[in-house]
Amino acid sequence: MKYVFYILILANVVFFLWETNIIGQGGGTAASYRELRLPHTVERIALLSERSAPPEKNTGVALADPSVTQAAPEPSEGETPEPVQQADVPAPESGCFQWGPVADEARAREVLNLVKAQSDQAALVRKPSDLTDGWWVLFPKAHDLEAAKSNRKMLLEKGVTDLWLFDKGPLQGAISLGLFKTRARAEQAQKKFTEQGVITEVVPRLVQSEAYWVRIPWTRPVPELEAMLKPWDGKRAADQRLPPVPCD
Repeated sequence: MKYVFYILILANVVFFLWETNIIGQGGGTAASYRELRLPHTVERIALLSERSAPPEKNTGVALADPSVTQAAPEPSEGETPEPVQQADVPAPESGCFQWGPVADEARAREVLNLVKAQSDQAALVRKPSDLTDGWWVLFPKAHDLEAAKSNRKMLLEKGVTDLWLFDKGPLQGAISLGLFKTRARAEQAQKKFTEQGVITEVVPRLVQSEAYWVRIPWTRPVPELEAMLKPWDGKRAADQRLPPVPCD
């Protein structure tokens, strides 16, 4: 019985040595044992120290330069933003202006002498033009001659006897209630007709005649030319003031 016990102990020792590959090294084949390999699909286990920095993600989108896309800081409350500087836009200019027309050569030369100080190439020009020769006080035009005759009859019934019906020309259908030398006198007459309940209008009487113009070469802003003519125009009646116009 004692020998059987020793034999079992020896068999266990031999079996242990055989399993630990101490006995029989070099005699094993690839089939005798296989290396344990983990599958490639198993996710790698990261250490805690490796998780301190989050992994970077490549989104495939190029990031813009902050110095380029950075918006201007908004003004704080109570702070007035600085105005944006804009380039000065030059006033429109014209190469030439003319003043007129006037029938009086002396009057035209007076203006010429005034502007020559600023435009030494200014000159006097004489050409056919429409001149104002008096002011009409008119009852407005009718759409046809029959209506104009009805208007004349109505005016006669109101006691207006000094009148004239235009039956041809540019004023056809209108009725003249008087021709006056100045606009001021025409407006005085118009006021009297208004008190009678008669509607009227004051229009210039234009005649074709030779007239004088002051031709003014000018490359500076127009308001400067108007300011230069203002002292002279201020001496004239409102109906005699003539603003400069572009040369034809």
